Amino acid sequence: MPLHLKTAFTLIAPLVALVNSIAVDIARTIPDNPEIPAYRLERGYKPQITAIRVEIPPKIDGVLDDEAWSNAEVGGPIIQNSPRAGKAMDQQTEFRVAYDSNNIYVAVWCWDSEPDKIVARYMRRDDSMRPDDYVIIALDTFNDQRNGYWFRFNPNGTRQDGIISNNININVQWDGIWNVKTEVTEKGWFAEVAFPLNTFSFDPDSTEWGLNVNRNIKRVSQRGIWSSPRSSMRSYYMAEAGTLKGLSGLKQGLGLELNPYLLGKESDNRESGESEFNFEWGGDFRYRISPKLSATVSYNTDFAAAETDARQINLTRFSAFFPEKRRFFLEEAGVFNFGGLEGRVRRGARTSPVFLPYFSRRIGLNSRGQVAPLVGAAKLTGRVGDFDVGIINALLESGEELGSQNTFVGRVSKPVLDQSTVGAIVTHGDPNSDYDNLVVGSDFQYLSNNFLDKYRLEANAFILASQSDNPKFDGGLAPSFGGNFVLPADEFELEGSFLQIDEDFNPAMGFAPRRGIRRLGSTLTYQPRPEDIAWLRQYYLIYEGEYVTNLSNQLESSRHVFTPLSFVFESSDSIYFRFENSFDAPLNDFEISDGIVIPSGDYEWNRGIIGVSTATKRMVNMTHEFTFGSFYNGDRTENRTKLNYLPSKHFGTALSYTIQNVELPGGEFDVKLASLTALVNITPDFTWTNVAQYDNKSDTLGINSRLIWEYQPGKRIFLVFNQSYLDERTGFVREQMDTTLKLSSIYRF
Repeated sequence: MPLHLKTAFTLIAPLVALVNSIAVDIARTIPDNPEIPAYRLERGYKPQITAIRVEIPPKIDGVLDDEAWSNAEVGGPIIQNSPRAGKAMDQQTEFRVAYDSNNIYVAVWCWDSEPDKIVARYMRRDDSMRPDDYVIIALDTFNDQRNGYWFRFNPNGTRQDGIISNNININVQWDGIWNVKTEVTEKGWFAEVAFPLNTFSFDPDSTEWGLNVNRNIKRVSQRGIWSSPRSSMRSYYMAEAGTLKGLSGLKQGLGLELNPYLLGKESDNRESGESEFNFEWGGDFRYRISPKLSATVSYNTDFAAAETDARQINLTRFSAFFPEKRRFFLEEAGVFNFGGLEGRVRRGARTSPVFLPYFSRRIGLNSRGQVAPLVGAAKLTGRVGDFDVGIINALLESGEELGSQNTFVGRVSKPVLDQSTVGAIVTHGDPNSDYDNLVVGSDFQYLSNNFLDKYRLEANAFILASQSDNPKFDGGLAPSFGGNFVLPADEFELEGSFLQIDEDFNPAMGFAPRRGIRRLGSTLTYQPRPEDIAWLRQYYLIYEGEYVTNLSNQLESSRHVFTPLSFVFESSDSIYFRFENSFDAPLNDFEISDGIVIPSGDYEWNRGIIGVSTATKRMVNMTHEFTFGSFYNGDRTENRTKLNYLPSKHFGTALSYTIQNVELPGGEFDVKLASLTALVNITPDFTWTNVAQYDNKSDTLGINSRLIWEYQPGKRIFLVFNQSYLDERTGFVREQMDTTLKLSSIYRF
């Protein structure tokens, strides 16, 4: 080696060693909480971080000693947005971003001075992890401040992901291919994440993406966020995300994705004495036509690996709503959302919609909820110019009652103003009849983060019309229209809605349990966080109202719920009391239970609801709700209990039990519903889920057992057992048993 090179190496070597030692020490030193600069709290301020391009990628193992991280810019701090918005978090958090031509890498330092109190009990892919410590990374890959990708992980390396649509909806049923590894030490927990670029749609010419990072510290129920630390802020509000800069030379590949499957299913019907074995194959083929537009073709679409529905107790005269769980329809589902009608997350739970012009569950499931096989389906989703488009065309296999059916849905919307959209929808076909059906409509969504200079406002208006040759309906155009708004502020929330549905409006591919009505709905919530009461985290005063008339403005039903007491304690335990007033005026007699009829007439009743919940951060936590009062022309009591036991990340159980006692002049009956869930998690990628459900209305016990092994990212093996048993009072007798083995792989080029 030449002398001058030896001299240079002698001088540089100590520096390299120092850098490497610093990189190792990064994960071993707990920094003090920094002062929060005033400008970080100013409304509209968006922090920035520059990603570093690396030739040698970091090893994804959770040990943050790679040279890439020592050279990368530090992102942070994460600032509280709940419960004390704008304050420093109890524990410091930092992150760094690197990339190469094929991957985005993120490292997160979640320091913790009490690592033995880190809460991390969930390990199954796509568990919500709300009861755990976790980190969320949200990426706006087109930097359009509307859409993006959402990733959450906890100290166990458990993954959950979703697609963000227009700052409002997040579809957590989407599964991306990505990798995260974590390590828990005496200094906290640390994570390394690799996002393959072919997981995303993005503009390869753009050098900036939107980015936000959240952290949850469960034991103190404290949440923090990098950009826009306000109580009303959500991780999927991409309009308020920070900026990731410095990207260049990113490769999308050819834009091809193959997702084939092989499936073997054995069915044993004890009642008929028949047993059969079926072998099937099929899959999806996706091609990214442009960075913003992709086409998917599905052959012999299979839903065998979809989760089983949770049983519901329905004591109303209207249809219950069951959410979609099938992957083909859930992916890119946000583009089909219309008029703000899809329900929203309220206090941690998603509300069910009261009306939908398009509901994908109608495709591939008959009116009895049984699978109607799909021969194939085609889907086009993405953006063409300034328009977001979504098209699905599906061909249903012929059955005993119907011939093959073709269904079509198309959706287009265009961004207007700052964050608003205007759009149209059309559906054609009736999956459950041979009659022709057409629905067309248009909607406008207004969204602003600066309403009255400081509030977020979402408002929607829509109009629809249907035409059907079904003799049950008038053959002309039947209208439906309405609107809604929500204003979620830090200390209060306001919601309002209006809906009118014509008597002959028939959305054959939608969800409309009531026709010929006008509906007014409202929710008013006051939710302060008093700082002068040490034991109280937050309290709520809530009014929820629904007022439904016929088209002649005669009252058909109403519901008013007042919550004068709802406390969330500093321990995260909670207690509440509600008072509910209901009115119903059925025009016809209806059977509420076997042989027990509610006569037509006017009914009004009052009920009280008392509930208590213990903090989900505990190994054993429970919720109990007791409801009492009158019901139609009688009385009803209800006890609803859910108990969770999570002794470790490898094992968990959940038991729920509901019993209702109804006393009416026509008779008395009980309704019982029980479910038991047992989880066995070998690794975050190898899980076994068992669900048993029983209800005394059908007198059946159903057992669903699903073993899922993702042996490589995107490559899975499913082993599914479905068993049904009939309660003959002398014991359960097995009726049906299905065993399914499915192999599914995703290949991207």
